[in-house]
Amino acid sequence: MRNFWLVARHEYGRTVFTRTFLIIALAVPLGIAALVGIIAFVKEGDKSDLPIGYIDQTQSFDLTLYPDDEDYIPLQAYDDKEAALAALQQEEIQALFILPANYPASMETELYYLEHPPDGDHWRDFHHFIRLNLLAAYPDEIGHRLIEGANITVHDIVNDRQFSKEGNINIVLPFIVSIIFFISTLFASGTMIDVVADEKENRTMELMLTTLSPGQFIGGKALGLFAATLTQLAIHTTILVIGLLIARPYASGIQHLVVPWGYIGVMALFFFPAYALISAIMIAIGSAVSNSQQAQQFVGILTLLFGLPLFLVIFIFENPGAPIVVFFTLFPTTAFMMISLRWGVSSVPFWQMGISWVLLVATTIFMLWAATKIFRLGMLRYGQPLNMKGILANLRGTK
Repeated sequence: MRNFWLVARHEYGRTVFTRTFLIIALAVPLGIAALVGIIAFVKEGDKSDLPIGYIDQTQSFDLTLYPDDEDYIPLQAYDDKEAALAALQQEEIQALFILPANYPASMETELYYLEHPPDGDHWRDFHHFIRLNLLAAYPDEIGHRLIEGANITVHDIVNDRQFSKEGNINIVLPFIVSIIFFISTLFASGTMIDVVADEKENRTMELMLTTLSPGQFIGGKALGLFAATLTQLAIHTTILVIGLLIARPYASGIQHLVVPWGYIGVMALFFFPAYALISAIMIAIGSAVSNSQQAQQFVGILTLLFGLPLFLVIFIFENPGAPIVVFFTLFPTTAFMMISLRWGVSSVPFWQMGISWVLLVATTIFMLWAATKIFRLGMLRYGQPLNMKGILANLRGTK
């Protein structure tokens, strides 16, 4: 057992205290934060503080009803179309709305702009002005109630969850966490295939196995890399939390953030066997090939195999209960990512999560057993790549 822990500690130190690890550990969350910041900056930069002009051909809209508040874009009324268009050309206003004389019986409003139409917030402000006037004839309490609209909370009775307008950030969070988990897990498992193939190629493994059993060797390396993965996830989580705390005063959506403990619990339940499955597959491949170059050829295939749900996001949004979505929810290699992505937009029935977890654990146990057998066979045929026929024969115990 002492040798097992020595291997685990050595593998952890060799993985964590490297430039590559630090770059990936810091670059992923900082890269996501930078991307979000750039998008926010560009979106904010595209906003114009110029007023929105309008021509009221109905002669019935009252500008004094519009809030005189810095949170609302200013409005400028015009009586003459040519004067209003001239103001638009001279960039005195950012857009021009023309309400027809028979409005609102006719909804065919005209809009003029130079390069960009009003953004969503400014469009919303002008619509607010329209609604205030159309509801002016109603009592104040009724008008205010109609303007506020409904704040609908959707209750998911299957998984005991709630979705509301204020909780939009909790829909986005699973997608961010899924990408971080995916990158972190594949980094560690990719390191595993490299380590096994390299040590097999340079014959270091032969020396180590004189004092270690194959189980101690494989288990120690897997545990060391698993601890490195948890370290990486801890760094990602810390940076994510710090980023949310910094952005919270400036983003209203984050202010309503509720920690999704149910999601975190489910992801933890699936993460451990999913990680073990990836590691077992990597060990088996690293043991079967004769050098690290051959091993790296399989990394892309395995990346697709485990990351396929990212390419199926469109199906998840269109129909979270579609047969293809359910299939990949139950399929062991895609279960973790698919459940994580589905969690953000819909319910995942308990029976699907239960069957998926059982299949994942069963597949992981089988692959760990198979990886040990393939590892031993690879050591017996040192320097020779294993073929599928020989591997299957060894697993069946017929050779």
